[in-house]
Amino acid sequence: MSDSTAGPDHVDLGEVDFDHEELRTFWDVARVRAKLNAAPTYFGPTALESVPPPAWAWGDASESDAFVEQVLAEDGGSTTADEADYDGDLPRAGTLSILCDGSGVPRALLEVTDVVIAGGEVVESFRVVHRA
Repeated sequence: MSDSTAGPDHVDLGEVDFDHEELRTFWDVARVRAKLNAAPTYFGPTALESVPPPAWAWGDASESDAFVEQVLAEDGGSTTADEADYDGDLPRAGTLSILCDGSGVPRALLEVTDVVIAGGEVVESFRVVHRA
């Protein structure tokens, strides 16, 4: 997948409110299918399973829909953003997030697979863990 340029104008994690029925329903299914708690009977829910990851959408509605389709077709992808946009809180491998389409409908649970910093830019690669 070709890198997409991210920045404050394109990716806004605060845009998608998790207090949304479709997101809660998606998370309930995704956390089971992603096997985030391999031994729930013995140990109860884990923090990873209990705390939902951030939900985000890419750009405006048409950009977001095209981005989602590309990610789903390739079963992953990457984004590129200025290091300053992260305000010192860089992504880490293993971090989960929910990718939404332009209407705010959750479409995929993503896991960060690699983070590379070069020339002041952060390239964050991810894979699809679960799709709606």
